[in-house]
Amino acid sequence: MFYTNVDRYGNSILFRGYDKRGPITKKVKFEPTFHIPNNDGDWKSLDGKPLAEIQPGTMRDCKEFLQKYEDVSNFKVYGSTNYIHQFISEVFPGTVKYDRTKINICTIDIEVGSEDGFPEPDQAKYEIITITIKNNNGNLYHTWGTGSFDSDKCSQNVVYRKCKDERDLLLDFIEYWSDHIPDILTGWYSEFFDVPYLVNRIRRVFGEEMILNLSPWRRVEVNNKTIAGREMVGYNIIGVTQLDYIDLFKKFTLNTLGQQESYKLDHIANVVLGEKKLDYSEYGSLHLLYKHDYQKFVEYNIKDVELVDKLEDNLGLIDLVLTMAYRSKCNLGETLGTVGIWDAILYNEFKKRKIAVPQKRSSIYNTIEGGYVKEPQVGMHEWVVSFDLNSLYPHLIMQYNMSPETIVNNIIPEVTVDKLLDMPEIDIPDNTCLTATGQLFRNDVNGIIPQIIQEYYDERVVIKEKMIDAKQRYEKNKSKAVEREISLLDNNQMAIKIAMNSFYGALANKYFRYF
Repeated sequence: MFYTNVDRYGNSILFRGYDKRGPITKKVKFEPTFHIPNNDGDWKSLDGKPLAEIQPGTMRDCKEFLQKYEDVSNFKVYGSTNYIHQFISEVFPGTVKYDRTKINICTIDIEVGSEDGFPEPDQAKYEIITITIKNNNGNLYHTWGTGSFDSDKCSQNVVYRKCKDERDLLLDFIEYWSDHIPDILTGWYSEFFDVPYLVNRIRRVFGEEMILNLSPWRRVEVNNKTIAGREMVGYNIIGVTQLDYIDLFKKFTLNTLGQQESYKLDHIANVVLGEKKLDYSEYGSLHLLYKHDYQKFVEYNIKDVELVDKLEDNLGLIDLVLTMAYRSKCNLGETLGTVGIWDAILYNEFKKRKIAVPQKRSSIYNTIEGGYVKEPQVGMHEWVVSFDLNSLYPHLIMQYNMSPETIVNNIIPEVTVDKLLDMPEIDIPDNTCLTATGQLFRNDVNGIIPQIIQEYYDERVVIKEKMIDAKQRYEKNKSKAVEREISLLDNNQMAIKIAMNSFYGALANKYFRYF
């Protein structure tokens, strides 16, 4: 059994996933676990205090329990308040073994009949004139439209549903969707265009109740985000994980493909695949294409879905997300951030060692200083050398034994990077090490965070060695099984690399601030 989406509603966990018999969609009652001081307990805090487990009751009961003891100075409660992470960890105590072929990944693209400007998703005032979706298992496109389209003339395998008008189109689409609700929904800019436009258009045409059919739990929630100072309208379709492919591309290909001059699908497809969107320049606009060449218009809609599908075949970014999420035991969408995924990783790593994570304090903290950037020496220089250090941040954490329980409270204020470069004599307490900011850490005990980082780093080294061996075997016989093995190994080592490189910021923001 494995999960694809875990959410919370009241005292219930909303679970979607798969077992040997097929898909699972069920509500589960869940009682979280916390830890309280107890000299006879077999758990401990990060600073070594003995703790015992306690289950206050339902998730609502837990909220009341935590509020009751929030201001009690001599009664500290430990444990994660992310009940979804707790649930996943409890149901899947070992490795999450998932079957990629069972997961329903759907790519979507819609076209809108706008004549006078961009069709804003929050208003959704123009008709939706075509919708195309494609499931990852198989090579079949499902397209809804209102004009005449000949599937036999299309290069793709298309099931075309001709509808009499937009109302008929939306009703037929919703009926199909309700019977085939995907686990993952993707597309190019789908999170802030296709999905919100579709939701708001359905609401505009049919009313609020109809949009609930998009969710297996009949729950659709507003999820607006501010991007570059502009509020973007978005929706969470509860039970369906949205992985906008433009977000995956921006996050996971920066180190390999670099910053792009444009993130339009046409440009990215050309860079990665050597392909472009269907050209309609002879008509001047999509709306004129729709009016004068409906066959090509629908093919344009299908081509956009095809390009996103091909990008995934080439880049495997959703595969990478799956690897990261199931390694970390978090929801798939959390892999696009840094804090959520590391909350899950640390919760589970601490749990193995019977260490209870601390509760987050709602206090005001000083800004945590970031990486040091030396002012450049302007001008022409000879014999310039560039260094690239292997896993710099993880190694800094291990080098300085950086962990919440190894922090020494007193800081040496006069220490700066420039002074350290001059190699001054600095007196520091015994059994401590000094960072370039003047912060001291104990080094007479091995910190829990460096232990975890070391384990991850060592595992990545082993995986990369296995990958080299697999590549050598592949060169001899070009086996599909070995090719798949290489892909899985590469995803695993990349998942570890991304996690380790994002760990420093997540650690500073979530764990050092507790102490």
